[in-house]
Amino acid sequence: MADVKHVTIGVIVRPHGLHGMVKVLPETDDPERFRRLAAVELRLQGRSLGTFRLERVIVESRGVRIKFHQFDSLAAVEPLRGAEIVIAREACLPTREHEYYAFELLGLPVYTSAGRLVGTLSDIVPYPANDVWVVRDAERREWLIPAISSVIKSVELAVPRIVIEPLEGLLDDSTRLP
Repeated sequence: MADVKHVTIGVIVRPHGLHGMVKVLPETDDPERFRRLAAVELRLQGRSLGTFRLERVIVESRGVRIKFHQFDSLAAVEPLRGAEIVIAREACLPTREHEYYAFELLGLPVYTSAGRLVGTLSDIVPYPANDVWVVRDAERREWLIPAISSVIKSVELAVPRIVIEPLEGLLDDSTRLP
């Protein structure tokens, strides 16, 4: 598990209008959270552009529009395309019971309920029905684990580990990725 100090909660997709507003693709389950922020850091290609105050936030069904206090024109925000909107880890909203941020889970070892080490959680792939967790073992084999309650038995951040109850055939060699 990585020591995460900053979390990306959205990406600027493009300018919106002529007065410095941008269209944002939220990377959070709660786009309303943008309304509760006073300032955010912007990062472009891994480089910090600084901290910017939010002047106006509009939450829509297809995304979020943000007007930053510092920008008042289309030309001023055009270079922000692709910039990540970042907040400090401490500013993340609390999760409900049995909910976790991806950065809390990535890197955790995954064991079966029988105690067999399957590997390390290396990616989380969202699908409409449920996420699929990609677990890699020491031999670089990948296992695709459905993130459903009948398979994921416990997440123990303090230990740290994840315990699964594999469905029949889930960990067979035939389920490996090429």
